[in-house]
Amino acid sequence: MVGHMPLFYFDFHDGQRHCFDDDGREFPDLSRARDEVIGPLSDVARDTRPPGDRRDCIAHICDESGRIVFRARLPLTPEWMR
Repeated sequence: MVGHMPLFYFDFHDGQRHCFDDDGREFPDLSRARDEVIGPLSDVARDTRPPGDRRDCIAHICDESGRIVFRARLPLTPEWMR
């Protein structure tokens, strides 16, 4: 019998919008799930244009029970240099 890999759910927040993962994805471990969430987080930050300059783009990885097991935050704080 082949064991099943755990499901991990990736949720993203860009300061205004939330994107929740209802399906989950199988990974052999949390480390592999972590590697997979980092790329899309930078894509979310690049595509986000909320009012104001400062924003935080956040990704959560939840396990099968819904518990957050990893969080990555990408802050953006633009500053004019005078």
